[in-house]
Amino acid sequence: MKNIFLSGLVLLVTLTSLAGTPKRSTFAIYLIAGSVDARLFVREPERWKGLPLESDPIISDADIIAYDFSKHAMRVRPEALRRLPRPSVAGIPFVLVVNGERIYPGAFYTMSSSIPCDVPVIVVDRVEQNQTARADVLLIENAYPRTSALKKDLRSDVRVKDALASLKKLAAL
Repeated sequence: MKNIFLSGLVLLVTLTSLAGTPKRSTFAIYLIAGSVDARLFVREPERWKGLPLESDPIISDADIIAYDFSKHAMRVRPEALRRLPRPSVAGIPFVLVVNGERIYPGAFYTMSSSIPCDVPVIVVDRVEQNQTARADVLLIENAYPRTSALKKDLRSDVRVKDALASLKKLAAL
């Protein structure tokens, strides 16, 4: 009788802990916890790998309707657009994560900025400046401005493409 009770208790505790575990996204973009200057990624190229991330992603695979890997453009749900930060001219750093692994650093940026950024950027106010751009499509640009890009295109990591393909999110936009 005691064994049945202990087995039941162990099962109950296990199920309860599993129910409280959030589902990890296959593809996600996380803000870095705390205040970090996006230019840190250039000054200290490996530092982003150890910085703490916010607990919830700003964009997850559930937010993405389609991703065009050739353009690094993603069509997202309206609620994801509402969660986007409003960066200062210095930008707000993020980390793109696939299956729990940090793939590359980037920054949310504004078109008002004159500060170059050598890592991938998502310009959050592009639609406000360019009336022909789709409001629900975000571009992950190679750098800001595009001429200041690093030699290697961090966005073209095969792990990102494979994850999006497994989610059936790849499409032409």
